[in-house]
Amino acid sequence: MLKQRTDILMIIVSENEDETDSSPLFFLRQPVDDSVLNINSDYRYLRMGYYVSAHAETFGVDVTPGCTEIMDAYRNPLLIEKARRYGLITSSYRLVTKPKDDLNLSVPVMLFAVNPFTNNSMRIVRSGSRLPGMIKKMSMDARFPVSIHPVKGKVLEIVQMFGESTNDETSEFTKRFFDVFNIPICKLIVQIHDGNVILNHCEPALEKEVKWDIVHDKVHKIKT
Repeated sequence: MLKQRTDILMIIVSENEDETDSSPLFFLRQPVDDSVLNINSDYRYLRMGYYVSAHAETFGVDVTPGCTEIMDAYRNPLLIEKARRYGLITSSYRLVTKPKDDLNLSVPVMLFAVNPFTNNSMRIVRSGSRLPGMIKKMSMDARFPVSIHPVKGKVLEIVQMFGESTNDETSEFTKRFFDVFNIPICKLIVQIHDGNVILNHCEPALEKEVKWDIVHDKVHKIKT
C-alpha cells in the first residue's frame, strides 16, 4: 500500500494529473532526489510508465510502483502466484506454448499472451476445435507461452485506481489488490463465482476507462 513519509518530499509524475510536478519526458531528463509517485495507465515493460519507475530506481529513491511490482502485476503467472501468496482468490492456470491434441482442457477457457509485446490480450474460447489455432496465434508460433484459465463465472473487466473500482461489486477486492501490488491504475480481469471475486489478469487501462476524478482526489489527499 502506498505510504507517504512525512520526512521527505514526493514528486508526482503524470501526463494526466492536474497536480503533477513533472511530465514523464521532463522527469526522465532530470536527476531525482525525492520519492516518486508515478501515475500512468500503462506500466508495461519498456513503456513510459515503466521507464519513469526505472529512472527513479536508478537514483535509489522510493518509487510507486517499483519495477518489481510492475513485473509481478503484468506477467500473468507472476500475478497469480503473488496474489495467492497474499491470500487473494485466483484462478487456476496452465502455461502452454505449443498446441497439442492432448491438452485435455474443458471449454470455455480464457487465454492470455505472456510476452512483452501484446496488450489487452484476453480471448475467451468456447469451442475446443478453435483452441489449438488460438494458442498458435497468441504464442506467436510457439515463441512465447500462453496462460490458460478456466471460465467458471461471470467475467468482468474493471479498472482499479488506488484501490477504488469502477464496479461496486469488486470494491473490497480492488482495495486488497492495491495493498498487495501497489499499482496506482490498471485494468483487472476477474470472475464472479459463488459470491467470490476471482483474479485472472492485470493489464493497462485505456485512458478513457479511468475515472480521473477519483485519481485526482487520491493525489490531492496524498499531496496535502
